Amino acid sequence: MNTKEKIFDVSLDLFSKKGYDSVSLRKIAEEVGIKKSSIYSHYSSKEAILMEIFEYFTNQLEPENLPTTDNIFLSSDNETLLKNPELFYHQGSEAIKKMLSLERNIKIFKLIFIQMHYNETIRLFFQNEILVKPLIFWNDFFTILKEKGIINEDSNTKLLAKEYYSFPIYLLLELFAKYEDIPESAIDKFFKETEDHAKFILDSVKVK
Repeated sequence: MNTKEKIFDVSLDLFSKKGYDSVSLRKIAEEVGIKKSSIYSHYSSKEAILMEIFEYFTNQLEPENLPTTDNIFLSSDNETLLKNPELFYHQGSEAIKKMLSLERNIKIFKLIFIQMHYNETIRLFFQNEILVKPLIFWNDFFTILKEKGIINEDSNTKLLAKEYYSFPIYLLLELFAKYEDIPESAIDKFFKETEDHAKFILDSVKVK
């Protein structure tokens, strides 16, 4: 691991434990084992470190970068989506689960959920990347199913998207409120409950 990577990981660790605004560049440098001035060879500011953390996380969430070989790209000709939307959801769920197996990504989620009320940059990132973009994805998901006659034609796709997605967000908030270090068993339970919920929603609107 080079010095820039150490700065990244130490900063993320401190931000997720103590809060972004409570951590100074001097403290980061001490933990890395370098002088504060040496940080500027890699990052122009503390906010630049935060922005790189967010860029890394955003890239992790892109479908093409998720750790899976299954086809989870959303399109109107995706056979898995059209023939078995539950399997489509499961494939995406498994990809996110693998992503969350990395401690770095858990720390980023923790940083976002805990700090979004205290820092405007983090709040906006949460709003855009964790709320808005996924809701657009799930609205498109239900719109395709509606257009293909898989779910009822009177289905409200925007409402379904919010219902579909709000439950996992609630469970994540619950996890971070309950645990300092989230056990693997809790992660497994989280994904089982989200898939059970997804199936319940789909079953309620599928054409019989």
